[in-house]
Amino acid sequence: MSSFIKYRISRYAIIINFKQINIIMETIEKYSKEERIQFKAFKNYIKGIAEEQQPLKNQRRTEKLVGKRTMSPSEATMKHFHNREKLRVLYAAYGILKGKSYSEIENHYPDKDHPLQQYEGSIERVLKEHKFLNEED
Repeated sequence: MSSFIKYRISRYAIIINFKQINIIMETIEKYSKEERIQFKAFKNYIKGIAEEQQPLKNQRRTEKLVGKRTMSPSEATMKHFHNREKLRVLYAAYGILKGKSYSEIENHYPDKDHPLQQYEGSIERVLKEHKFLNEED
């Protein structure tokens, strides 16, 4: 009986994997090779800024610092704050590129009067900067 359960579970996992593969293939077919390269570069740009946040969190500490101090706590706090705002806009822009609405990007807010609406200009500027929108749009 246990082999039957294992077979059923593995068969179910295979079915799920086929569905995921179909979804991935549909997503890949939507965009050209150049656009996919652009998406990867944009995603790596976001990852680079996100990876910068963890060391800044450590540098903000005034006590119990782990490692050497590379910048003052106030400088690390300001840089962390600016990166946080920048990352919020970048994540929103990436979500819009994937076809999501604001409430799907940050789902703890309703779509009406969403806080990301005040960043629409910044999101548009990021999309133009990374050449996802034309300059005349």
